[in-house]
Amino acid sequence: MSPGLPPGETIVDWLDAHAEARPDAPLLDEGDTRWSYRAFRDLVGRVAGCLAAHGVERGDRVVLYLGRKSAHIATYLAAASLGAIAVHVYPQRPRSYVDFAACAVGARHVVTLDPWEADGEAYAVLGYPADPAAFDPVATRPSHPVAYLMFTSGTTSTPKAVVTEWRNVRAVTENMIRIAGMRPGDREVIFMPLGSTGGAGHLHTVLALGNSIRLLPWFIGDRTDDDLAGLIETIEADAIDGFLATPAIITRLLSTHRAAWSKAGRRLRYMLANVTPMRQSVVVDLLTTLPDLRFVTYYGLTEASRSVINVCRESPGAEHATGRPSKGVEVWLRDPDAEGAGEVMLRGPNVCPGYWGEAPEDRRTGGFATGDLGRFDDDGRLWVLGRLGDMINVDGLKLQPAEVEDVVHTHPAVSECAAVGLPDPATWQRLAMAVVLRAPEPDADRRAAIADELRALAGQHLAAFKVPGEIVMVDALPRSGIGKLQRRRLIELFDVEPEPAR
Repeated sequence: MSPGLPPGETIVDWLDAHAEARPDAPLLDEGDTRWSYRAFRDLVGRVAGCLAAHGVERGDRVVLYLGRKSAHIATYLAAASLGAIAVHVYPQRPRSYVDFAACAVGARHVVTLDPWEADGEAYAVLGYPADPAAFDPVATRPSHPVAYLMFTSGTTSTPKAVVTEWRNVRAVTENMIRIAGMRPGDREVIFMPLGSTGGAGHLHTVLALGNSIRLLPWFIGDRTDDDLAGLIETIEADAIDGFLATPAIITRLLSTHRAAWSKAGRRLRYMLANVTPMRQSVVVDLLTTLPDLRFVTYYGLTEASRSVINVCRESPGAEHATGRPSKGVEVWLRDPDAEGAGEVMLRGPNVCPGYWGEAPEDRRTGGFATGDLGRFDDDGRLWVLGRLGDMINVDGLKLQPAEVEDVVHTHPAVSECAAVGLPDPATWQRLAMAVVLRAPEPDADRRAAIADELRALAGQHLAAFKVPGEIVMVDALPRSGIGKLQRRRLIELFDVEPEPAR
């Protein structure tokens, strides 16, 4: 049975409760600085005093554009303690994105470590206080039902600000603690961006349980081997119990740091991956390498976090399945086709009410349409097959990219691959594929031979229209900052004409 959440509506209430009950217990470590619960609660009160001195009030939207994770956390909690609404933005975003985000939600303030002049902008730029002690602490004020705003990735449309309420935070936090088997006294390392549901969600679990965190100054899109070596050292030196990673990081730990990872990883009790699907071979390798690890993958969106989970060790033969619904979450398929595949629909306490500036949706009855294609197997597990918008249409014959990728990836020379539909004047689209080789191959004849082998491999297992005609070898696939494949950018890797008008 998982531990219950502390009383109170917000994460500020949880911080207050632990600061009162265990004031000297460690909360955050960042670099050479450590904060106890009491010390960090004092910091939050003083940052709230700074915000209040600049006119931040209940219901105001405050954009967090902070590269230092401790500053981001303190400002998030400070805004919440005033009843204001934090707007999470990756610090790697350009200034133009901050302008867009602030305008989209009507924010009056942007908090940053390096303030700039905001002439002509509708918002004021506030510098995170260099000396928080200069401000008197402000006591917690009545909360707002909205916990924070976080933008969708914008890979298929203009980013939207998702409204997350405190009731959603509580529901997701309870589920995360349950599925990972987290316990009071656990210690985590967080390197995921706090502007994502991944990083923020693990902060929430730590505050709920009164646990502690080691913060690493990462943005996960481009990690070096030295960074991964540092992660392994942190796990050992800080006695880490568990953390959240991405499939790409797990794959690299297993492939390029196997010996050190096998040793350090054995002290971990749990580990989660925030993006599915994962390659079955990678999951099995991880479970074999760390035989006592509880490894969980989960599926969700910014609008509906941690909706479906797979405790991989409990799913022999289906370690890479998307999984089963989290507690309290309903999952069904809309308009399934003859093969049982349809759009994944979600309903539950984790589903957010809507987008800022739009009328709230009644998702309690209608459900949330994910835009993902899925099917259930005979054991009731969900398998997400891909985005409906990623469907490739070759002369009326349709396929999902994953069907081809799963076959091509079995070739021993292939590290990563991604299929895409290129515009074609005769067949509407034609199938192509970008491939990252395990070992760079400079010889053009050898690259051509590998491409022929991949086409032959696909032809052995798939229908003819699912065999990629064009294959390019690339150094890396285009991904977002949190590691998601950006399929629309794949087309840029090929020499093609613009897509014909519909």
